[in-house]
Amino acid sequence: MNSTKRATLTLYKQLFRECHKFSLYNYREYFVRRVREDFRKNRNLQDPTKIAEVLKYAQENLEVIKRQVIVGNLYTPKQRSIIENQSLSSR
Repeated sequence: MNSTKRATLTLYKQLFRECHKFSLYNYREYFVRRVREDFRKNRNLQDPTKIAEVLKYAQENLEVIKRQVIVGNLYTPKQRSIIENQSLSSR
């Protein structure tokens, strides 16, 4: 596996880990969906400069998500939504 593919896979995993740190279901699912869509949209890129540009953008988004997780978790409601309660009971 070349270094670009390895870096891409590492970044993808880091983004998913951060997305799953959101305590609110809607935020968590929104960011997970966006990460998946963005990586699927760009999976067939061949141009090295475009790949580097997209990876830089994803790295910047990782930093944004990290900050948003901290802020979002500071102001979580005391009660969980119905969807979260159902997903917790099915585990």
